[in-house]
Amino acid sequence: MIKEARVTYNSIADKDDTNYWKGKSFEEKLTAVQFLREQYIQLFNKQEEYDESRKRLRRVYRIIK
Repeated sequence: MIKEARVTYNSIADKDDTNYWKGKSFEEKLTAVQFLREQYIQLFNKQEEYDESRKRLRRVYRIIK
């Protein structure tokens, strides 16, 4: 199976955004995603759901380990 990805640009700004993120390391990208997740949790009052989901993940983690 041949995998193919195509990037299309609606404007020059989209192309600049893509080039910006291509230049970032994996750690920088991951940090940005975590920052956005934290903002979402605070903005929409999702702290309880987030805490509950982390408990479930920890349980699974313990079983796997």
